[in-house]
Amino acid sequence: MMLSLGERIRAFRRAHWLFKATLPFSAAYLSALKILGGLGGEHFILVALLVGFAVWSDGSRRWAKVVFPILLYAGVYDSMRWYADYIRSPVIHIREPYDFDLRFFGIAAGSRVLTPPEWFQLHTHPVLDLITGVAYFVAFFVGESIVLALYLFGQGDQRRALRFVWVFVVTNFLGFSLYYIYPAAPPWYVADHGFALDMTVRASPAGALRFDQMVGLPLMAGFYGKSADVFGAVPSLHVAYPFLAAIYGWHLRRFRWIGVGYFLLVCFAAIYLNHHYLVDILAGLAVSMVAMAAFRLAAGAVEAKGPLPSPEPALAPIPSRQADAQGPAIRSIAPQ
Repeated sequence: MMLSLGERIRAFRRAHWLFKATLPFSAAYLSALKILGGLGGEHFILVALLVGFAVWSDGSRRWAKVVFPILLYAGVYDSMRWYADYIRSPVIHIREPYDFDLRFFGIAAGSRVLTPPEWFQLHTHPVLDLITGVAYFVAFFVGESIVLALYLFGQGDQRRALRFVWVFVVTNFLGFSLYYIYPAAPPWYVADHGFALDMTVRASPAGALRFDQMVGLPLMAGFYGKSADVFGAVPSLHVAYPFLAAIYGWHLRRFRWIGVGYFLLVCFAAIYLNHHYLVDILAGLAVSMVAMAAFRLAAGAVEAKGPLPSPEPALAPIPSRQADAQGPAIRSIAPQ
């Protein structure tokens, strides 16, 4: 049964205070971005999703349990451009990741030994440019995780969905922190600028630019060219996303091998497109496993299915007898 506007408003008034707080928070967020001079269309989309899930209905507020962490990740990622230069370690690591790959994964090329990214820049192919470009497109490697979390939640596997989405978010926050504790240059920086430190260098799509040239659209330049931090190569979160998706989606037989295959393809793309060293990939996997282990120790195994027993207040308190008299159409649905 469709609720009227008045009924939706009354249901929202009974909702948890955190949902009501999205309205003043959103206004303050947009105002701050306006003052800073960075307000864009993507911020209105983020706020529209935040407010929409908080206000629309008790059903949307249930979905907010899995959507809000994703919006939190997006907001934090976007905000890093404002404070990155103030919290980053003054020591930028340019040679160490390069030397690590050269020592442990070096590839002989005549009289020289090359890192894997260097070797692939000498052995590119249009077919590989197309395949890796598609795999490395943000809508796929981030979208896979979002779609999987929503699918699991919609299928009733709420425990797995919520574990997955929060491990995803915490993995990102750990990765973001390491960007500033151990700022490191990506392989494209060394290829273009050598081992000299230049803090004025802008982010680059690197080998992904070949994909843009192939399709005739600045897709990679539009995203990777606006990265929040040039020296955020370690760890590689690009590979962390499909890795976590493959782990938490492993029990889905139709997804299992697609997930593993996509994870391996993104690992290859990160190297082939000159975005990451192999050590970056290993660090990304390590951060993911640390986040998974922390949640398992704190909350136990994820295998148990069904809604999480939650001590927090209901999304909308059960209405009183007086509210019952208004009719079943506006009855709040408390989590079971």
